[in-house]
Amino acid sequence: MTGFIKETTPQITPIVYNDFRHSLCVGETGCGKTTSFMLPNISNRIQENYGMLIIDIKGNLHSHVKAIANQHRRLKDVKEIGVPWGQKINIFENLTRSLFLDTLNEVNGESNGDKFWISSALNLAGQIYDIFAISKNLDALLKRRITKVLGYKFDAKTLNKILSNFDTLKMFIADCNNFLSHLELKKIAKLTERGVTDNDIYLIRQFAQELKIAVDKVNNFYKDIDQDSPAAGSGGVFFVLRSLMHTFSQNGLDGQVELKELLENGKIVILHANTYDENLNLALMNILYKRLLIRNNQKPITLFIDEFQRSVSKKNIPYIDLFREMNVELIAAMQNIQQLENKLGETRCNEFLGNILHNYEFANHRENSLDTFEFMYKNKKAIAKPIFLKNKEKVLAQIKWQNLSDNPLPLGWVYFRPDGYKRAIIAHVKTKEIKYHYTLDEKDISLERELKTIKHKGSL
Repeated sequence: MTGFIKETTPQITPIVYNDFRHSLCVGETGCGKTTSFMLPNISNRIQENYGMLIIDIKGNLHSHVKAIANQHRRLKDVKEIGVPWGQKINIFENLTRSLFLDTLNEVNGESNGDKFWISSALNLAGQIYDIFAISKNLDALLKRRITKVLGYKFDAKTLNKILSNFDTLKMFIADCNNFLSHLELKKIAKLTERGVTDNDIYLIRQFAQELKIAVDKVNNFYKDIDQDSPAAGSGGVFFVLRSLMHTFSQNGLDGQVELKELLENGKIVILHANTYDENLNLALMNILYKRLLIRNNQKPITLFIDEFQRSVSKKNIPYIDLFREMNVELIAAMQNIQQLENKLGETRCNEFLGNILHNYEFANHRENSLDTFEFMYKNKKAIAKPIFLKNKEKVLAQIKWQNLSDNPLPLGWVYFRPDGYKRAIIAHVKTKEIKYHYTLDEKDISLERELKTIKHKGSL
């Protein structure tokens, strides 16, 4: 590409045609991929009212997105995941059994731990999944015709609570058996008096039997735990599964809403990939890729992924050949194709690239020029004018967004960066002072008030 730009080269904003046939932008660091390609297309899709997932690798893209969303009056649609003050999602919502187990295996990594222990831990995870899946079917059939339900939600917070220690696992088993006591044959048969059909009675009975089998398996596992040597045998398997599940106790992964649901509702979701390790990011993307194949509506969705090679592996590639039918498009950027070949292998890389219609090649060959960038599209040369946002625009958008969220800050303060679970570093816009800030949920706030009350009474 050296020397191909002339002064007569047209200046064009490289907006990807919205035919859901995907786009890839390739260019070395500093050639304008973010400011001249990603941001203009983010602005366009925001204006077109798309649902969007934006992967923030470096942790600074979110401020640009908020400023652009503010310009298009869509700031209220911006949601952040991976930071203490952000949206909380339930990544286990609507997962199949195999995808749930694949997700746990993904976060473990290919070389972490003995295969026997991992395999055994996944076997226990599958039995626990079965309990939740069967009880969900029972809840749907019973439809409040009995007052007793299992009362557990299939999410990271609940699973971590169940696996926190041997006693909590024992309590879960006891609750399952208590639920089963309400599903004895005589009690089920009486449900006909409450309008339950004979066919539903048969299904309830069948699911009750399957639930008992699943609960007995988990109970037998618990009985095999040697309380005197808890790290051995079944106890060791329990600790491995607890460790895997603990991965999902991070910021943003202990909520109730599904990521796909946010996108289908037209939200602009920013995933702070820099706050999660690579295995967890791959697991999250793998779940999303599979879930997007089953759409609840036809709301257009765009996946914006910079440093694209970081979001894929040989087992985890977006289904772009099927996404078009689902009104889902991929707009990605990376430094060079070799990065993708290293991750996928040459054959799979070529297969993937063959399904991308819109290919852009960026470079910056103009000396001392940081405000115009060269690119080629379909063998035609052009100059792209970047989007440069003033710091004031980004700060004002951040403050406005915070005031719209569930975690506003005092006047003049903005979120700077996450610093652990529920804790963030915030900065004052004018004084530049920084300090720690804790994002508390309702139960935390209640506890805080209780402690203040006790402290006040003690000082009287």
